[in-house]
Amino acid sequence: MYNQHVERSAGFAGIAFVIVLALAAALPGIPPLAAAAPREIGDYIATHRIMWLISAWLALPLSAFFLWFVVQLRAFLRLAPQIDDGLPTYMLAAGVIAAAMLLVLASLQAAMTYPTSAGPAETLIVRALFYAFNEVATLLFMPLSVMVLATSQSGRRHASLPKEHVLFGYLTGLLLAVASLSIFYPGGFLALGGIGAAAIGLVPFGAWVGWTSLALIRAPRGIAGPS
Repeated sequence: MYNQHVERSAGFAGIAFVIVLALAAALPGIPPLAAAAPREIGDYIATHRIMWLISAWLALPLSAFFLWFVVQLRAFLRLAPQIDDGLPTYMLAAGVIAAAMLLVLASLQAAMTYPTSAGPAETLIVRALFYAFNEVATLLFMPLSVMVLATSQSGRRHASLPKEHVLFGYLTGLLLAVASLSIFYPGGFLALGGIGAAAIGLVPFGAWVGWTSLALIRAPRGIAGPS
């Protein structure tokens, strides 16, 4: 039976996800670029070790809030009276992949803090882990792009989301795809590990999640069952 209170809880989970995401990104400060010198990377990790580890641990609430959000977003999209075209499930699959990549990202983030000496071998290990961390963080934009575009397309087809929301979703999905191109750039605005890709990827995505969360919190569609 449809339950509007569950749907609203997913909206609150989406807002909590955005807040924790902003906190996780802000705690360790601005890291060096992926192509930075090994010593610069090592010094940054040593200086910000505790905040870096806390940021990695926040993958736990991030994944919990995010998965609940996407599961209930799928249920919301499937309330459309037309035949299910598979887009809500496609969106869910992309969201689950993104959550799995987030845990891989947190694992790499934590692992690079544990070499205890500053010898050449350890420095190279940290640099390799840091580069892998930035690669995974950038590739994460890919499933997020698919997730947002699938949601927007479903919302357009079945009129389950306002036109302005759908258009912003298309724009966000496109920007996420552009941000994923950061893997090709060692320098410049889209440099791997730089703030450019985060600005055009994470900021619109956070805004989209917030807007979508409000849509779930407001009077949901469908017939509400017993709470």
